[in-house]
Amino acid sequence: MTERTNTGLTAYQRARLCIAAALIAIVFGIGLLAPQVLRAETIDHQFAVEDAGRTSCAAYAEARASNPRQAARYIGFIEGYLTAANRYEPNTFDLTPWHSPEAFALILDQHCKKAPGDGLAMVAQRLVVSMMPHRLAKESQLVEVREGDKSAVVYERIIWRAQDQLARHGLFQGKPDGQDSPQFREALTQFQKLARLDESGVPDVATLWVLLNP
Repeated sequence: MTERTNTGLTAYQRARLCIAAALIAIVFGIGLLAPQVLRAETIDHQFAVEDAGRTSCAAYAEARASNPRQAARYIGFIEGYLTAANRYEPNTFDLTPWHSPEAFALILDQHCKKAPGDGLAMVAQRLVVSMMPHRLAKESQLVEVREGDKSAVVYERIIWRAQDQLARHGLFQGKPDGQDSPQFREALTQFQKLARLDESGVPDVATLWVLLNP
């Protein structure tokens, strides 16, 4: 039997997510944003950072280890920041169109190991920058994909991207259309098997992260 963590992911799935999170953390480290993002000023579009955003990565890591409720609050701050960014970033509908709270936690884990002094607001803004290539620029309908007792609700455009990538792997023979189908679910299952992911047949977070971040 495959060992699972208390997050519901297998140890291998968690490792794959950590690898992807580490790649995003590398993007964080290239200095896309200067530290002055945390200064409470109104000149040059600076802003005051409230409460959880002033929390350091070191404090976040401590909460992850010993205070799940507080850690969840910090993840909530990241989600709120990204929601606001969806509003103010141009040509943006959803910056993180398939990510979950656990995915954000893994990204924070990887970044905070390398930069314990960074504040969560700075990390959140760098996440905005790093996720721009993956964003949905326009509104997209949600589609439910169901296979047996497993299901996932995903944007139509993300299904299109998944179908396109599966076709590039030679696993999906149809034309990408953003819709659920037996052929799409079978191609997903084949990819999950090759990637040693849970063979659910649905586009879950782990599968989309590995598939769309090759």
